Amino acid sequence: MKLLTHYVFSTGLLALIATLMGAAFPSALFISLITSVMGNSIIDGLGHEERRGYVRRTPLTHTVPRSIAWGVVPGIIISLLLTYGSQWRVTPLAIIVLLSNLLLGPSHMFLDAFTERGIYVKRRGRWVRFAIAHISYNNLLANNAAMIIGLLMLFAAFSIH
Repeated sequence: MKLLTHYVFSTGLLALIATLMGAAFPSALFISLITSVMGNSIIDGLGHEERRGYVRRTPLTHTVPRSIAWGVVPGIIISLLLTYGSQWRVTPLAIIVLLSNLLLGPSHMFLDAFTERGIYVKRRGRWVRFAIAHISYNNLLANNAAMIIGLLMLFAAFSIH
């Protein structure tokens, strides 16, 4: 999927999870947007390489376990900033940010699993590709559907607030 699609989908998911855990919607939206852009940029920036003129995904970031680790990095940074801003007292919002960001990487993998090249899974000790639907990464219908789902999750988060 396109990076913008990942941003919108993940922002909606993280904001919904954060509001379900008790965060106020404006805070949840702002922090989810920042961490979504940071996390998805890290996953695609570190996890893509160019070979023979083609850009391809690598197992460095495009596996579920590794995506969780890379996706939680922005949550750790924001949580530390929130904790520092409250004179090193851990706030409920810092915990919510950290916990909700555990889903950032898997949401990226979920969307990429529908694309032609898919994601990497371990089989017999080797990383192999796994794809569900083999849709082109720039398929307009698929990207728009994922963005609409992200926007619906944002609307649900707003409704909860």
